[in-house]
Amino acid sequence: MNRIEDEQIKFFLEHQARIREWAALEGEVSKFVDRFYRSLKSDLDAALRSGRIAEDGVRSFLTGGRWPGLGLRRQGWPKGKDDPDVRLEWFHKTLFPPHGELYYGVRTNIESYRSPFTKEALPDYRSAKWWPAYQYLDPPQDRFWEDDNLKEYRNYIVETILTAWKDLAPLVDEAVGHPPS
Repeated sequence: MNRIEDEQIKFFLEHQARIREWAALEGEVSKFVDRFYRSLKSDLDAALRSGRIAEDGVRSFLTGGRWPGLGLRRQGWPKGKDDPDVRLEWFHKTLFPPHGELYYGVRTNIESYRSPFTKEALPDYRSAKWWPAYQYLDPPQDRFWEDDNLKEYRNYIVETILTAWKDLAPLVDEAVGHPPS
């Protein structure tokens, strides 16, 4: 073996410093994406202030950790680490879709809260251990990050959370025995 015939190997050897430099950008991009998703709390708060949800006692929240979340909860709902809420969640080192998956729905690890979340009640939602009802957020198309298009993406995500609230909060109320306001 005295000669490299594979053009991809030749390309890598010729450009390996630049390839590694570009690959290192992934960490910076994932930090930006995480900050972007966290910044949506202000948009969600603005939607609440403008009366987009006409219920008293609904608050936004932002969680940290490896799987940060952004969402809504009613003041009267139980508020432990595993108690239910309506949220969007992402991996803290994610990239923008379609590379990173975003989930939204009701998140809880308490089995007794799962009973209202049936396929009959929510035919368009999936179910998993921490998610009695969830969906993947459809990724935007094309080069959505260019120009001012992140504004459209922001609006899309906030609208998704507000719609999930309208679909799912009544079932959380039923699960926790809290009458809606």
